[in-house]
Amino acid sequence: MRTPRHIVAAVALLAATGAGADTVEVTSTTLVSAGQQARDRRLGEAPDLVTVVPAYEIVNITARDIRTSIADDLQLQLSGWGSYDFDSLRWDNGTSESLTGDLMSAQVQAKFLDRRLTLRLGREHVMSGVARMIQIDGGEAILVLPGGFRLSGYVGSPVAQRFASRSGVKSWNPAGGDFAYGGRVGWSLAIPGHAGRGLDVGASANVVEDAGDPVRQEVGADFRLQPLQTVSFTGFGAFSVYDERFSEASVAARWKPVHRLEVSADWRFLAPDLFLARNSILSVFSASTRKEYGVGLDYELGRGLSVGADYHLSVEPGETTEDDSYLGHDLVMRADWTRGATDAGAEVTYLDALENGYWAGRLYGKQGFGKVFAAADVMSYFFKEDVNGESFAVTGSLSGGIELARGFSAVLSGRAGVTPYMEQTYDVMAKLVYNQTYTVREVR
Repeated sequence: MRTPRHIVAAVALLAATGAGADTVEVTSTTLVSAGQQARDRRLGEAPDLVTVVPAYEIVNITARDIRTSIADDLQLQLSGWGSYDFDSLRWDNGTSESLTGDLMSAQVQAKFLDRRLTLRLGREHVMSGVARMIQIDGGEAILVLPGGFRLSGYVGSPVAQRFASRSGVKSWNPAGGDFAYGGRVGWSLAIPGHAGRGLDVGASANVVEDAGDPVRQEVGADFRLQPLQTVSFTGFGAFSVYDERFSEASVAARWKPVHRLEVSADWRFLAPDLFLARNSILSVFSASTRKEYGVGLDYELGRGLSVGADYHLSVEPGETTEDDSYLGHDLVMRADWTRGATDAGAEVTYLDALENGYWAGRLYGKQGFGKVFAAADVMSYFFKEDVNGESFAVTGSLSGGIELARGFSAVLSGRAGVTPYMEQTYDVMAKLVYNQTYTVREVR
C-alpha cells in the first residue's frame, strides 16, 4: 500500500514549515466495494444489472497548535478523496471517467488578539446561523467582543463538485452559485453553576447569487437557553426575503426530571421548496409546507439496558385542495443493551404518510474479542401499499474487523437482501484504515 508513504511525506512537509506543530493527526481510509446497480429501466421491462467495483482513498491531515510569532494559534487542515471504478461506472460517479476525486476541505485557521479574532481561509463549511453548513471557497472571520457579544462574517464562492461548473443549474451544491456572503451577530450570558448553563441568542443572514441572479436570500434567528442543568430549550427560524415567507422554524425542549429519565418535545415547520436554489426547476414542483409535533423519552433501566420511544405527528399537504391536510404518524420504539464488549439492540418503527407507510423491525448486535469484533444487522419493512407489486423488503449485513499494528485496522462486511426494486441484491466491502497522531516538538 503506497498511502503511508504519501502520508509520511505530508507530515514531514507540515513539520518542516519553520513553525512547530505540537500535534499532527493523520487518517487514511482505503475502501473497495463490489455489488450490483440497476440501469436503463424501461416501463414494463426489467432493468439491466451491472456490476460496480469502486475503490476509494480518503485522506485527512490536521496540524494543530502550530507556534508562530505572528498568530496565537495556527491550524492547517486538509481533507480529500479519490476513487477508481474497476468495472462499470457507478451511478454517482459524477463524471464519464473511471478515475475521479475531490477536495472536501483545505483551510488555514489563525487566531489573533489573545484568541479573540479567528480568521479562516480556504475551502470550508460555514456553520453560523442560517448559513446551513454552506461549503465555500473563501474566508471567514469570527470576533469575540466584551460583554458576551460575538460577530462573524464570511464571503466566497460555493463549492462545485470535482471542480466542475459553479453554475447553480449544473452544480450539485443545493446553494450552487458563484458568490456567497453572510454572517451572524450573537450574544451569550453564562449562568454560574454547572457547565452549559446560560443563554445564547443570535441573528444571521445568508445570500447566494449566480451571475447576479438570486439563489438564496435568507435571514434567521436562533437561541439556546439552559436555566438548569436538567432543562434546556433551543429554537431556530429562517425567513426567505426573496419569497417573503418562512422557510423553516423549530423549537425543542429537553427535561431530565430524574437521573435515568429524559423527556423531550419538539415542533418544526418546513417549506421544502425553499431549501432548493431559487433558479432550480425542482423548486416549482415542491411548493408545499408541512409541520411536525413530537415527543420522546429515554429511560435507563439499569444493568446496561435502556429503552426509548419517539412519536411525531405530521401535517402534510393532502391530495385535493391546497387547504386540505393529511395527518401522518411516525413512531420509533427501541431498546439497547450494553455489557462489556457486547452491544445489542432492537427497534420497531411505524410510518403513516400520504403516499405510503410501513411497519419495520430491526435487530442488531456487536461483539468484541480483544482486537477483533463481529457485528450483525437485520432490518425488514412491511408496506401499507405494495411497491412494485411487493409487500415487504428484508436486508441483512455481517461485518468483521481487526485492529492491526501501527495504527492500521481492517474491516470486511457483506450485505444481502430482497427489495421491491431488486429480487436479490448484494454487495461486499473491504476497508483498511490508518489512524495515527504524531507529536512534533521543535527545539528553538
